[in-house]
Amino acid sequence: MGNEIMRKTSQLSNLYKRIRVTLLILFVYILGSSIPLPYAHTSHQFTRLLHDTPMGITSFMSGANMQQLSLFMVGLNPMMIAMLLMQLLMMIRLFHFDTLSMSQIMYVQQGLILVLAVIQSAAMTVGLHLTDNPWTTASVIIILTTGSMFVTWLGFMNMQFGIGGTVAIILFNIITSSIPTVLGALRSINKLSHPTLILIAIVIFNILLMIFWLAFTKAYYPLKAVNILLDSHSKLVTTPLGLNMGAMMTYMVGMALLMMPLIFSSILGPHSLLARPGFDALISGIMSFFLYYFFSFVQFSPYQQSRSFRNSNTYIPGLHPGKPTQKYLTRLMWIVCFPGALLNSIQLTFGLMGQYFLGKYGGLSVIPMNVVMIVLIMNGVKDNLFTLTFPRKYERFSQRGDK
Repeated sequence: MGNEIMRKTSQLSNLYKRIRVTLLILFVYILGSSIPLPYAHTSHQFTRLLHDTPMGITSFMSGANMQQLSLFMVGLNPMMIAMLLMQLLMMIRLFHFDTLSMSQIMYVQQGLILVLAVIQSAAMTVGLHLTDNPWTTASVIIILTTGSMFVTWLGFMNMQFGIGGTVAIILFNIITSSIPTVLGALRSINKLSHPTLILIAIVIFNILLMIFWLAFTKAYYPLKAVNILLDSHSKLVTTPLGLNMGAMMTYMVGMALLMMPLIFSSILGPHSLLARPGFDALISGIMSFFLYYFFSFVQFSPYQQSRSFRNSNTYIPGLHPGKPTQKYLTRLMWIVCFPGALLNSIQLTFGLMGQYFLGKYGGLSVIPMNVVMIVLIMNGVKDNLFTLTFPRKYERFSQRGDK
């Protein structure tokens, strides 16, 4: 009895400890995001980029913080792009990346994050004219790079000792950074006739949207297969093929990628092709559509799944193991993932470009996109909490069984 009480106490203590670590990490992140960037000044290019483009939205959705010049302005953005590149290298099996051990992959990824942090810090500092001379330019690049690597380290520490990993920082960014934009749009609505009815309609719409995305996130296509090791009376083995597998990474990595064209549009000027809202919307839609497919194929690889079927003596009725199964799964993925790719592409593009078309009410376009991200992230956090509390729940279940 004493050992059982000690075990339960230890599990709860571990959970509370992880919560405290996450709160401490978020507190440190708040401090770093509040410290002004030394040697830098707010330039005309920086102001125009925030006011005339969706840079603010893309930054806080991808782990950066472009709302102000601070130590953590670059943030997790390089890590998001590095994750995409690493997944791409492993998927195409270039330079035998798929054969590397987990520790080797982490070393390569950390080096890639550093390189990308330097490139992004330099692009922001030079492209946005944040400094006046070469000495201060070099200093700001070093400071931004160091800040980005430190935020990345905080994310990894939260992944190991806290709850939610790096997405906890992104969720905090989404909530805190979108509040001023949404409040500004709501103040504009308050000046209209019947503002209460409009606000009620907005609330109802977003509640329905949240319900839809919760249901869509859990929806899956049941892929049926036969396991020859089971008897002939056994039911077919079901492999769930999620309908919304690639959504969260599409939002985070897509926002990270979109930051670079926006920075270059500031360098090239307001009359460049990159500065045109229609072109930005087209790029956002196409990129998010294919990113969704990419991350869906990463999570459910037809190549790996066909090998797994073959090694476990499982096959899809009417198909030979190996290449035929792989080709069938690839075609199935393109069909099953299409609704998710289309819906997420529309949602992301509308959230980014709403300010161009809705004017002073543009802040409202951010709400549906935030709803999607919060739903996806909270699902991940919930799974993390379930993993941490599973031993305690399993113990209760087994005790009921014994009785």
